[in-house]
Amino acid sequence: MIDIHCHLLPNIDDGSGSWEESLQMVEIAVQDGITGAVATPHWIQGTTWQPRPDYVRSLVAEFNDKIAERGIDFRVYAGMEVGIIPDLPRLVASGEILALADGDFVLIEIPFYSLPIGLDEVISGIGSIGKTAVLAHPERSRDFQRKPDSMIRLAGMGALVQVTAGSLAGSFGDSARKCALEFANLDVLHFVSSDSHSTKHRRPVVSKGLSVLEKHIGKEKVEEIVLNSYKVIESVNARG
Repeated sequence: MIDIHCHLLPNIDDGSGSWEESLQMVEIAVQDGITGAVATPHWIQGTTWQPRPDYVRSLVAEFNDKIAERGIDFRVYAGMEVGIIPDLPRLVASGEILALADGDFVLIEIPFYSLPIGLDEVISGIGSIGKTAVLAHPERSRDFQRKPDSMIRLAGMGALVQVTAGSLAGSFGDSARKCALEFANLDVLHFVSSDSHSTKHRRPVVSKGLSVLEKHIGKEKVEEIVLNSYKVIESVNARG
């Protein structure tokens, strides 16, 4: 599968601290059955985590060269995990913010407490420019934990849901696990990703979470979710 949400790039946010750690993270991912990843450094307006797209792309190109030098069969794509702001659709359209793999999906970070005002408008705005909003780890939001079925309305607007594998495995508490499984029950779970940050804590591993999910909704449904991850990069691969 493709891990569409992970913090593999070194010294750009709270993810990897060095190229060596980044390469070790790739080795862990490969051992877990992950074949590629979209590196998604945080982009949060008004903070030091506001990288330029060209800088992210240059790090990804350098990373892929280092991976090839190690003889590892793995490819990294450029992306961002974006904090919600009202003019997010405009910034995506202007190229100031990266979509996942420079494609058609935009990863939006969902806060862990109250949902931000204007989320509906951002989802609609992203749709109006021909992109699709992917909501990052909403199962860890207290608002969704209280009312998981509120996701049905957002999914109806075109938003897709990415849950963290660790949530399914219980790493973020029982409320996050129950919420993620309820998204699956409601058929509004589209991606499972690692949201990995290091080699020690929050590692690039998805298999444990997928195993929990398979027991809950069956192998066929899990295979559909895994295949969704390839849709993020298929247009990129088609362009070569």
